[in-house]
Amino acid sequence: MRHTKMVLVGGWCLVLFAILFVGITLVVNALAQAQTMLYNLEKHQLFEVTAGTPTIRFLLSFYAVLPLLLIPGSVGAFYLFNEKHGANMRVGMYFATLGAFALSLSLLMIPSLNWHLTTYIPTLPQELQAAMVIILQAVHSYFGIFIGDLLGLGCLFVWFLITSFVILHDNSLPRAVGIIQLIITVLAIFILCLRDSGLLPSIYNNIQVAGLMDLWIFIFGISMISLHKD
Repeated sequence: MRHTKMVLVGGWCLVLFAILFVGITLVVNALAQAQTMLYNLEKHQLFEVTAGTPTIRFLLSFYAVLPLLLIPGSVGAFYLFNEKHGANMRVGMYFATLGAFALSLSLLMIPSLNWHLTTYIPTLPQELQAAMVIILQAVHSYFGIFIGDLLGLGCLFVWFLITSFVILHDNSLPRAVGIIQLIITVLAIFILCLRDSGLLPSIYNNIQVAGLMDLWIFIFGISMISLHKD
């Protein structure tokens, strides 16, 4: 197999992303639980607002750039299957790159736009707070749903599907890995469609989609590393 170092680097980038994505999420949630809750915006289909700290903001900023690790991961996946499925994996790599940038752009909203708006709202007169909540809803809808979910996760799921089918038709990895990856991808797409269609409450569903995405990436990263060692 040519470009074995790139395949190994790509596998480690995917594993690193999967571990840090879950780890930082748990740490930020734990830190947020210890802070005083300022007000609740769940009635506006948003979120609870707690008093933030510089540590939380730094973690959220680092968390937002983690999706960029998927780019070298997709390049490694391209070189892994380049010999027989180069055209398919090249298309998948392009979708993965676009999805990673879109997801990172969406997550950067949290320590920047969301941070300032949610901090500023309680200081306003009561009659102006409703207008600021509408602005926050618009920002959340555009960057969170349209940029993050539809463009970011949508492109990544296209990469997932292409890669899963390639694994099924290639002898490099066990066929069982392709079946598991395909099931995870279809399930994640199904949950995402239900949430964005409004058929299910949006609260907590995002965690499920992100968890399934993280599981897919972790399994694929481990498979790439194991194949290189073999």
